Amino acid sequence: MAAAGAEDAVLKQEEYLDVLTKTREKTGISKPRGDVHRDGDYHGAVHVWIYSESTHELLLQQRADCKDSWPGLWDISSAGHISAGDSSLFSAMRELHEELGILLPKDAFELIFVFLQECVINGGTFINNEFNDVYVVTTLDPIPLEAFTLQELS
Repeated sequence: MAAAGAEDAVLKQEEYLDVLTKTREKTGISKPRGDVHRDGDYHGAVHVWIYSESTHELLLQQRADCKDSWPGLWDISSAGHISAGDSSLFSAMRELHEELGILLPKDAFELIFVFLQECVINGGTFINNEFNDVYVVTTLDPIPLEAFTLQELS
């Protein structure tokens, strides 16, 4: 029975995403992240850009080599999927906290645009049909590096 309990724990940790139509309407279906990308389902994601007004700098991070999409490449400040049932803004706040350890109030996030990314990578095994809500967090000065708590990868 211990094995079944371990399987249940893994299943509970798997991220579920709301499946959307090509016009971004909810279908009422949610699926595991891996299935969404395998099947090419439309879904939502968020990008958070941290911009310093005084230096005109945009914070970037390098993706881990173990990522299933764009491993090792430079990326925006923070990004992630909109989990099933969650709002875009909540997801942006969650991702910034999970990836960089930064907690900010809702009013720090400004939705600046939305774009649809449709692409196939990894030899056709990863289909990304993603509505990306792009938020900017503007700071007067750059956030000191010691303020960040980087996400650990397993």
